[in-house]
Amino acid sequence: MSLEERIAQNEAFCRDLNRSKEDWLRSGLQVAGFRCECWRMDCGVRLRLSSREWREVRSRAERFAVAPGHTAVDVEPGVEEVVKKYEHFWIVEKRGEARDVAVKRE
Repeated sequence: MSLEERIAQNEAFCRDLNRSKEDWLRSGLQVAGFRCECWRMDCGVRLRLSSREWREVRSRAERFAVAPGHTAVDVEPGVEEVVKKYEHFWIVEKRGEARDVAVKRE
């Protein structure tokens, strides 16, 4: 497995864990705590996202919510790009092989 694929698999795993929290938002909570969906398996950062922010991230299969600065570009250049920065989280979009893995895992 390539490094690019491993990065995408790690992020997709966190995304899968976060899906259960969508129900909290649907039940009326204004915000919910989500795992950072970065490439680091040992990351323990939690992100407080509103329903609107979560839907924005989930609007495309290749997008992930990460803590500011938690990108894989220093480890594997070209694997992802920051497409939007909020003060409390960033949205990254996978590229190349990592995008293919993310879309397949969706």
